[in-house]
Amino acid sequence: MVAYSAVLASNAQISTHMKKPFVALFAGATSGIGEVTLTTLLKYVPQPRIYLFARNETSAERVIAKCQQINPQGQYTFVKADLSSIKETDHACDFVKSTEVSVNLVVVSAGEIKLGSPTSEGLNIFMAASTYSRMRIIQQMLPLLTTAASSGALARVVDVAGGTYEGNLHVSDIPAMNVPFSQLKPHVSSLHTLALESLQEEAPEVSFVHNYPGTVLTELHKDVAGFLGLVFGIALPLAYWLFGTWLFVELEECGERQVYLATSDKYEPSLGKSVGISLGDEVVANGSDSAAGSGVYSVNWDGEERKKESLAHLHRLRNEGVKEKVWSHLTGEFDRITGARK
Repeated sequence: MVAYSAVLASNAQISTHMKKPFVALFAGATSGIGEVTLTTLLKYVPQPRIYLFARNETSAERVIAKCQQINPQGQYTFVKADLSSIKETDHACDFVKSTEVSVNLVVVSAGEIKLGSPTSEGLNIFMAASTYSRMRIIQQMLPLLTTAASSGALARVVDVAGGTYEGNLHVSDIPAMNVPFSQLKPHVSSLHTLALESLQEEAPEVSFVHNYPGTVLTELHKDVAGFLGLVFGIALPLAYWLFGTWLFVELEECGERQVYLATSDKYEPSLGKSVGISLGDEVVANGSDSAAGSGVYSVNWDGEERKKESLAHLHRLRNEGVKEKVWSHLTGEFDRITGARK
């Protein structure tokens, strides 16, 4: 476990050690973990340029107003996009690419607990923003991240999802149209890590951190409809009231830990010089392939890889060629929706 004190000590060095300018893209930062990660980062990074992808303009304006209070020297740009749509996601990425030469950090946490009919683009509504658009954003930002790395600056992706919870992946149903809800977590977690490994092959100078943030009480469950929403709405607040910090990660600590994942040298790229915050007493993390410093990291809420069984599942899936099948599926869907646009 990376001690919380070590996290805070590392983050405190950001203001003096992080190269300027610092450009970051946040997809899904108008509430919950994404928002607290953004606002925590702003305590440390001087004069950042932040791009906020979101659908709800009112929520985005509220977050940007908070950002301006925390760090008045920063520049904050709202880019309106429905992240359940690949086409709208591409338009948002185009805006950033037309404005910036390089990007240092991409944080993706967008998603809704929503079940139902596919989106207008034919994607599983649960997976559209939480998986497809996330991977599309990362893919589109790779050239800008690589440019940042080539200039000797930080270049990192943080994917807030299900790190260390990899398991069985339904190869015959990668889009999870018929995967039972109880089996979605290992399926989606494996999909994310394998997709990040494919992206890392295209940009080894960039490091990728897929993490599970822990059980954090946020407003996410309030958007869940039907019986599932009723269960979440009652069970989560009740569990928090009964067990508190025994089971839950406090939102403030979660934000600090996400910033640590985004900036520490513990999660270095597989190629090139690591330019994050120095390790101190920590050591370079083992990657999702079990090798130290291999560039893609699947970590739990405490910043460490934890589950040997999840690594075993990933090893099996790679040996069975599933990584290539996952990436072929994702890029095939991107091409289908956008008309084979790169």
